Amino acid sequence: MFNSFIYGDKLTEFLLEGHNPDARLKLSAADVDAFRQHMQTGEALRAYVTGRFVMSGPGVWVVTEQHVLIRDAAKKSVISLDSHLIESFVAVRGRYGHTVRLIAQGRQYSMYGVDAELALGFHQALLSLGANSTFEDKPPRSHLWQAYSESLCRAEDCLTDARQRLNCVS
Repeated sequence: MFNSFIYGDKLTEFLLEGHNPDARLKLSAADVDAFRQHMQTGEALRAYVTGRFVMSGPGVWVVTEQHVLIRDAAKKSVISLDSHLIESFVAVRGRYGHTVRLIAQGRQYSMYGVDAELALGFHQALLSLGANSTFEDKPPRSHLWQAYSESLCRAEDCLTDARQRLNCVS
């Protein structure tokens, strides 16, 4: 009950408008620190997506030219996958934004509530690495949330900020 008072606007936007207000944000300091520990020196960030894991909470996926890093913020864990072991990536329009699914080494990883522009960048980054990747480009169910979203930055600005903070070359 108290969550509705604390997170009321975000919950309304997420559940009624079908948009995750936290999907297109700059990476948090905790995310940057966690990814920095799993990236090699000089490894360049290509793209990232933020969303929510089912039954867990917020998460972030990062793709570099060598790895896909999956961070579950609730569990404070990072999974590192070699990019050449990615079997498939799918981004489909769902009820709460895009849902992304990644299959690597026989395991499936998924997140929902992902921003469409960041998901498209992630898809393009995986395609350039030779991975089997598809992106469903359907328009959002509603654009009403855009009129009230003050914290929304451009996807390219978020990516540029992440590259700078991770000390990566673009």
